[in-house]
Amino acid sequence: MMEHMSFEVKENIPLSGYSVFKIGGPARYFAIVHNEEDLLDVLCRAKEKNLPVFILGAGSNILASDKGFPGLVVKMDLQGLYAAEGGKLTAESGVSMARAVSESVKAGRTGFEWAIGVPGTIGGSVRGNAGCFGEEMKDVVSRVAVLDRFSLLKSVLTNGDCRFGYRDSLFKHNPNFVILSAILELAKGDALESQKKILEYSATRSKKQDIGAKSAGCIFKNVEWARIDREAVTKEFPGLLQFMAHPSIPAAYLIDQAGLKGKKIGKVFVSPKHANYIVNEGGGSADEVMQLIAVIKEYVHRKYNIMLEEEIQLVGF
Repeated sequence: MMEHMSFEVKENIPLSGYSVFKIGGPARYFAIVHNEEDLLDVLCRAKEKNLPVFILGAGSNILASDKGFPGLVVKMDLQGLYAAEGGKLTAESGVSMARAVSESVKAGRTGFEWAIGVPGTIGGSVRGNAGCFGEEMKDVVSRVAVLDRFSLLKSVLTNGDCRFGYRDSLFKHNPNFVILSAILELAKGDALESQKKILEYSATRSKKQDIGAKSAGCIFKNVEWARIDREAVTKEFPGLLQFMAHPSIPAAYLIDQAGLKGKKIGKVFVSPKHANYIVNEGGGSADEVMQLIAVIKEYVHRKYNIMLEEEIQLVGF
């Protein structure tokens, strides 16, 4: 048990309560941090005890194991958010994407409206280079402040340092970096125009996605054309020609064409609305989700000879 901290470290806390999926066993230790000092404190003590650490945001794009996590889960609740001159918006890692969008519009800035429906936090969205409607975090992020959880030193990375790729970044490959905050650079805009865009984006998402369901969002990455033999696959499957102008083939389309909408294992099923969503009807397990993921990958591979890659982060597996 870790003691004498300025905040509470709890034991055996079910991760299902901190995951949008509502799935996941207990974290051995669990702490919510509200500032950098608390974060430094808890990481220092975890390092002393040689505990594995998992950094948690909104829990919107994760699948936690039924066994839970054998070390310390740190939920980032750093909520600082402020606009500055020159279109800069500084948001700490625990700030929700929706709140950051709202603040950007209030500051008379545009270019971030697309993020209104992204269910996660700034930290998680930077880590996964979250995006939709053809936009991504890499298009707006200028600087990212990070803490190295081994050296416990703080540094600031440029956009280039972050090595953003499709649903990818330096942070996915270097989990020692804990994202503290990001500076977004946005163009001058018109608040009324921005509100109009936000309404349009929100309406589009609610038509196509299971908003409010127990789901981790998109399970798989879309399939980048660069990964496959474009000529051969479009010749065999002319239906894919509709995506030629896009950088990738939607995973949802491939799953739908494999006949998997509504496919169910136990208490989890492929959404009939958006085939790249797996929904927990209540009481579902991580094991059932993993079984369903395996079935989806097998069916799509069998039909298209394409191997889907998971976008969600697996915790405790």
